[in-house]
Amino acid sequence: MLNIEEKNSQLTNNPFLTKWKRDPNLEIRLACVEDGLDNTGFRKISAYIKSIHTNTKIAYIPTSNYRNIIGQLTERGGVTFGDKDIYNVAKYMSEGDIAAFSSMTQSSFTVYKIIDQVRKLNPNTFIIWGGIHAIIQPEDAIKYADAVCTGEGEFAFETFLNLFKNGEDFTTAPSFWFKIDNNIIKNRNLPLMTPKEMDELPPLTYEDGEIVYQRGKGFREINIKNFIDYTGLAYGTVWSIGCPLHCTYCGNTKFIEYDKGYRRIRHSSPEIIIEEISRAISKQPHLSVVNFYDDSYLALPYEQLEEFCKLYKKKINIPFAIYGVIPTYVREDKIALLLDAGLNRIRMGIQSGSENILEFYKRPTKLKRIKEATVIFNKYKKYMVAPAYDIIIDNPIETQEDTLATVDLIYEMPRPFTLNVYSLRVIPNTDMAKQLEDRGVDIPSITKYYGSGYHRTMANSLIFALTFWKIPKWLYKILRKKVYPIQMKQPHYSILFTLARTGYMLKRAYDHLRFLDFSILPGKVGYYLWKFKIISLWQKFFTKRFHLTDISPKVDPKADPKADPKADVSPKV
Repeated sequence: MLNIEEKNSQLTNNPFLTKWKRDPNLEIRLACVEDGLDNTGFRKISAYIKSIHTNTKIAYIPTSNYRNIIGQLTERGGVTFGDKDIYNVAKYMSEGDIAAFSSMTQSSFTVYKIIDQVRKLNPNTFIIWGGIHAIIQPEDAIKYADAVCTGEGEFAFETFLNLFKNGEDFTTAPSFWFKIDNNIIKNRNLPLMTPKEMDELPPLTYEDGEIVYQRGKGFREINIKNFIDYTGLAYGTVWSIGCPLHCTYCGNTKFIEYDKGYRRIRHSSPEIIIEEISRAISKQPHLSVVNFYDDSYLALPYEQLEEFCKLYKKKINIPFAIYGVIPTYVREDKIALLLDAGLNRIRMGIQSGSENILEFYKRPTKLKRIKEATVIFNKYKKYMVAPAYDIIIDNPIETQEDTLATVDLIYEMPRPFTLNVYSLRVIPNTDMAKQLEDRGVDIPSITKYYGSGYHRTMANSLIFALTFWKIPKWLYKILRKKVYPIQMKQPHYSILFTLARTGYMLKRAYDHLRFLDFSILPGKVGYYLWKFKIISLWQKFFTKRFHLTDISPKVDPKADPKADPKADVSPKV
């Protein structure tokens, strides 16, 4: 064990530790490099960092707008930044003593270029990379950054920052990897935050002095126009963290590899999430819907949902959508409870109609349970925008029977519904990446936008068409004979596919406009409809609202123990 003199000598003689500006007044610059302004994780950690170090500047670097209608129609995802954009962003970040980036893997190539330019402009800026990409593929991120955060970053960054500012050995900070010359120091991750600790976090960053990069204009202070352009009338957030599943294609598998506790559902109290939403609405009164991006919202215990709903109706009382729904946890009593509080839209993961492919994805829910969930949603169709179901296509592992099973499932589903159709992409370091590598199968990585590059097959054409047209049985039988998996040689139906996808998007827009819901439709139209009170009048006089006092779901707890409103079915590991 080193004595104090030996330790001080080691710190003084290590160029990596002495190179950087290390004093209490250093400046931190944080940047979120993604395709929008919705990154809840970045807003959470940026708020925490600013609460412990006031000399912190927060910036959004939108690489594109994934809600852009033209981009969706033309299958254009993230747009590559030009050299001028890279330079402008890098110049701003290089003026900080610490430059910290957050990104998903889709945006990692843009971050590579920005970091490279920062190095040239100011070699003395300490560079950190965090967020999903750094957690899932730290081996890649550490090639470019001085440090990589590999877990929940709030408390880890605080430890690092205290060591860094005080001239101590910051390479001991937990939940970080550090690169010194050709050596990498890998430190263990801190335990996951407890619900009590989540309650004590500061409010998420939301119009608190952030700036946003605009092409051709440079950095500007974020304003109402930015929110309307990127998020429409919606406020996006996450109440609960964790997912009980272990899907092979999902980045959560890496989180679970670090800490199996990630499969437990953790959340702040209902009061805290209500305070967060109230604060956002006080800053942007046009907000007319809340989007919850939790991975498994319906796995929350009934009692917690009940408390949330009471507070939400009393203090918020605008429509909300839940994006992370696992069929296993769909219960009619929970759906009725949420509808009474203002639920108007649901997104549920199905992925495939084939038991074989569901097993390949390690999705434990059987088709019978999936079908039951869609029937429950359909009972309340007049109160909700058509539910959206996730489907993965273009999987080279599928047989003809697998592809047919998915098309048949969609054909038989109760209407109305829509789909989120994803062309299969591989996230590095996931179980699927390893599976496909073992099989010698090569498919595009997640860096290629999964909402583009669809194969123009009959199967894919039918999947889109069935969202707006229940094809007559006789015609469906004829078209079904032309369904093959993508790896088989087959005709391509470019015109049919384009017509089907255009019809799908028009039907989806209609489903939202019927409720004057602008949670996925950005731009000024929704804002002016709100401003002139057309949305509030429409919702008051033309939108049907479900009330628990009017209709009680007929549930027999003896027949289905999970249906007991007092039963806690939150996942345990």
